[in-house]
Amino acid sequence: MELEALQAIFPDDLDEFEGNTPADWPQQHGKMWAVNINPSAEVGADDEDAEPELQMQLVFAHTPTYPDEPPCIRLRSVRGLGDAELAEATAELQQHIADSMGMAMIYNLVTAAQEWLAARLAAGPAGSGLDPEAEERRKRDEAEAARAAARAHGTPVTAELFEAWRKKFEAEALAKVQLGEGSKAAADGAAAGRMSGKAWFLAQMAAGKVVSESSEEEDGEEDGEEDAYEGDGEEELLDDDEDEDIDYEDDDDDGLLDEYLASKA
Repeated sequence: MELEALQAIFPDDLDEFEGNTPADWPQQHGKMWAVNINPSAEVGADDEDAEPELQMQLVFAHTPTYPDEPPCIRLRSVRGLGDAELAEATAELQQHIADSMGMAMIYNLVTAAQEWLAARLAAGPAGSGLDPEAEERRKRDEAEAARAAARAHGTPVTAELFEAWRKKFEAEALAKVQLGEGSKAAADGAAAGRMSGKAWFLAQMAAGKVVSESSEEEDGEEDGEEDAYEGDGEEELLDDDEDEDIDYEDDDDDGLLDEYLASKA
């Protein structure tokens, strides 16, 4: 009769327990059952919006002479509880068993466990005395579950995510190109060391400091033999620096000089 009442009260939280029988239980007992306990206002309430930080399970079985003798009970951690906390909660339930001998008590034990769990959660992390190892295991399990979900579903590609990726990719590519060009220019400058002859000549021509030889040769061809004179079998061209060697007393040389100066003008 008590089991039927418990099934009606906890339709979603009461199930047959298929795990191993605890070693300290007597050999003769009934079928094993498990009730999920959450620190909520209503025992057995299913809150889908938030996962409780602390959860445990009460495993029980009736003995042949129950309720004249204690039922078999065991508390199991579902979330956030260590062995020390389970031992403390078990001691609390043992006190309720001693006070309830001779009457059905499983519902009272579930209520007592729920109240103990709610009080432990209300105390907060600083004063709760929660097992640090159990809390660390809980965090690792949650992180692993999140990674498994991400691996299973992946990251959906949206227009916003693609645009952000494209901008980052282009910026990185531009930075690499600029870095490569700067390094190449510095290397070229260091390798050159000085101007090449051609570069120097072109710079001098741009500054007007060099007269192209081809221009002088063209001028010489147009003037013919007027800009040259015979001497020792060799033909020499006259320039401005050789004016003082000209014999101005010679009439023929005066004519050549006038023509030369006219061509230069």
